Amino acid sequence: MIKRSRTMVALVLASSLVAASCGGDDDDAADEPAAETPAEEPAEEPAEEPADEPTEEPAEEPAEEPAEEPAETPAEEPADEPTETLVIWADDLKVEPLREVAPAFTEATGVDVVVELVPFNDIRDQVTQAGPAGEGPDIFAGAHDWTGELAANGVIDAVDVSAKADQFVGVGLQGFNFEGQNYAVPYVTEAIALYRNVDLVPEAPETWDDLRAACDAVDVANCVVVPGGGTVTDAYHNYPLGVSSEGGYIFAFDESTGFDASQVGLDSPEGVASAEFLATQVADGYVSSTDGDTAQALFIDGEAAFFISGPWQITPLTDGGVNWEVSLIPTIDGNVAQPFVGAQGFFLSAFSENALLAQSFLLDFVATEETMQALYDADPRGTAWQSILDGLSDDPVVQTFGQSAANGIPMPNIPQMASVWGPLGDNMLLVRNGEATGAEAMQAAAEAVRAAVAG
Repeated sequence: MIKRSRTMVALVLASSLVAASCGGDDDDAADEPAAETPAEEPAEEPAEEPADEPTEEPAEEPAEEPAEEPAETPAEEPADEPTETLVIWADDLKVEPLREVAPAFTEATGVDVVVELVPFNDIRDQVTQAGPAGEGPDIFAGAHDWTGELAANGVIDAVDVSAKADQFVGVGLQGFNFEGQNYAVPYVTEAIALYRNVDLVPEAPETWDDLRAACDAVDVANCVVVPGGGTVTDAYHNYPLGVSSEGGYIFAFDESTGFDASQVGLDSPEGVASAEFLATQVADGYVSSTDGDTAQALFIDGEAAFFISGPWQITPLTDGGVNWEVSLIPTIDGNVAQPFVGAQGFFLSAFSENALLAQSFLLDFVATEETMQALYDADPRGTAWQSILDGLSDDPVVQTFGQSAANGIPMPNIPQMASVWGPLGDNMLLVRNGEATGAEAMQAAAEAVRAAVAG
């Protein structure tokens, strides 16, 4: 039995009231374009409830006189028959764990749960379109960097996780913090780290000087490969070397309130020093100017000693036959590497007519050891649940990526971040290709971002 909070009894009573007041959810369904509905319909809708009134009134019976119940009166529905539906949209990695926990929620509340499969990359647009028309979900899976846009546009409501905050990995909650409020129950965090070809470099470097020494000792043309060079921009992978290595940042960040777009730090002294550090590694021949596909191919072919990327590379590298291990990106001038952190979680739709029930499902049935373990088992690239991460101490890969995320900073989730990727990626590419100094690149990127934010 899944442990439930003490608010559950009140919510069960509340669900009855909600069910009584929420009837015509499908009134506008016929007018909704087919493209705006989720990719997969639920397997079976709950049967329509029969009316409680008799189908035929007794003839001229005095109102105050008790009458025999007409034979045509339908039988009362069983008390445990679902009278309301909670709709959840999730991608293929999350559907089954959510469907497994749904019956326990239905048993406790009498509310049916329908988990619909929607491709992850389609969820945000479909929710934005379908929600205002009453056709969207009550809960949906999504990425933390959607938070600012969806909150600012009134698509999501805050989720109070304060009672369980200490059970989450801190950076996971920070990713969903927008203007001081939390907007999701996180389930995974991920960040990049340093893959190493063990046949070329047996020991993991702890400092960047150690890494350079290891590169000097091996006979490869490309020692450290990182996406974001060549012809393809990639501000995400360049961030820990070219922006944060010496303490630079994009927007000022406060753990309690989130990001402040009025404070741009790309051309701060620390930001410029970080970009100059990256430029030096390229000029000295340690970091190669390669795009992501080329970087992966070089590492698999044994032509690169190190590869900076994320847990999504585990399967390709293993299938490619590389004898690899993963470690933290080495410290740079005594600074712990601070990569971008991505998080995924479950949002509460602002258009839900079952907000109390949806909150209960998230806090009492999703934010549990059992469900978080099931989510991890279905997608074992990381977890936002601290005790599960702690319990994976015998898995050095999971621990390393988890620690890298703990050291990192959430990828900014505010709408203004859309104005950063282009200018920063373009200027980092110039640095990677030796076409601009760190100072030139950061000044140009910062000016473009400030102009777009002021806008």
